[in-house]
Amino acid sequence: MASLSVSIVIPTYNRARSCLARAIDGALAQSYDAATVTVVDDGSTDNTAAVVGQYASEPRFSSIRLGRNLGTAQAKNLAILCCSYDAITFHDSDDSPHADKILLQARALDLRGHVADRILNWQPFGYTAGDSLRVDIAVGAYNLIKMDGSVHYINKRVSLLDDFFPNLQFPSKTEGDWCLVNCGLFRRGVFETLGGFLDSIEEDRELRNRTVAAGCIYFFIDQPLLTKIEMGDSLTIQNLTGYKGEIRHRDREEVWRRLAQYQRGRIGPYVADDTGVTIDLSDAIIEDVINADNLTFQESIAATPATRDALRVLAGPPAAQKALPGRAVGG
Repeated sequence: MASLSVSIVIPTYNRARSCLARAIDGALAQSYDAATVTVVDDGSTDNTAAVVGQYASEPRFSSIRLGRNLGTAQAKNLAILCCSYDAITFHDSDDSPHADKILLQARALDLRGHVADRILNWQPFGYTAGDSLRVDIAVGAYNLIKMDGSVHYINKRVSLLDDFFPNLQFPSKTEGDWCLVNCGLFRRGVFETLGGFLDSIEEDRELRNRTVAAGCIYFFIDQPLLTKIEMGDSLTIQNLTGYKGEIRHRDREEVWRRLAQYQRGRIGPYVADDTGVTIDLSDAIIEDVINADNLTFQESIAATPATRDALRVLAGPPAAQKALPGRAVGG
């Protein structure tokens, strides 16, 4: 059986001095051979370009530098459209992946023999009892090092349902004690069916809800796949974007609005039409690309016409790259 090609995406913003090189090194050092690494520099104003440039000779590495900051969700959407992959994962630049993370996740996606057991109700998700099931998303446990120096082992798979059934979450003594969907390994088909990330700082939470409601098959690996290091500039720490921040509260209202549709029974085959996300990067500016030959535009993933036309050039033949620096995607 041929190995799944995996793209490891690292969205980053102004992390040149703290952790970016460690994140890239950890991704390149994965024991899984069929993996490439792409950094999306989300308009950094520090020395990120120089750090990324040190990896230009690595054949499994590429990068895309944006001319201005669009936010993590849009940086990931850019990679969803432009990377070449059968499956894709997203590592924050403050994540330190364990060496076998991708190997374990890829093997989970490749497992055969899962069946829709007739004692469970699969009908709302379009399955019939006895159907063969294919894993769509492989997630796992992780270690969290907090700003106060405490270390937490997070393995609450029930947290996949924390918006659907918040009453299942007790007891939890760690803020943010939830399964990291962001660094799960997704089959390309998940994004082909449901679209990209919502442009929000709650993009992971929203995608988790959307995939659960759509009936995507999750596989949980009950061992730590990475170490997440809480940083002073992490979105979950800053006043405006932290768990109790105004921006996060605003974006969570949209997440819950979408959740209400699922709670009214709009699940399974309804989800793609009701809450699918067409990627719109019409206001993006591409400043630079390293190793564009590693990129492939994904025609099968929903994007606006302006986004589609411009990114075909970004992930197209090498000769087309001469026109890219400073190019407005929607221009």
